[in-house]
Amino acid sequence: MAETNAQTEVEQWIREKYLPKKYGQSFRQKNLDLQSRTQFKFDAVSDDSEIVAMISTSAGFTSSGKVATDELMKVRSDALRFLMLEAKPQKRLMIFTDQSMIDLVKDEKKKGRFPSELEILKVKLPADLAARVGESQRIASEEVSPGK
Repeated sequence: MAETNAQTEVEQWIREKYLPKKYGQSFRQKNLDLQSRTQFKFDAVSDDSEIVAMISTSAGFTSSGKVATDELMKVRSDALRFLMLEAKPQKRLMIFTDQSMIDLVKDEKKKGRFPSELEILKVKLPADLAARVGESQRIASEEVSPGK
């Protein structure tokens, strides 16, 4: 099974370092009410609950160059949860660390297949963290390669 420690570290770094510096307030994971009378845990919610974010480290393409369909479906699912929020925050952020996924999402937006009201944000990771994510993705790719 794929190692997710690096992705968890990325989420934590973005939540505890990047977002507070950018927006001047603390962030934490938080369950928010959805219109479906359920709750969903968002990756980062500001203290005043006016900024809500989901964080993705996924690449837009597989190691063989195909569209990462499962990862794109996860991003679409996250976008739906934003639309289902009971209370609408001022900012709804889709945070990505991989440019290829941003490119896929922007293409989806152009085609009308992705909510335009969601803000796309690219976060550049520190080199050591980026290297750990890259290694984690390489290992995950090997695990699902034919013959494994």
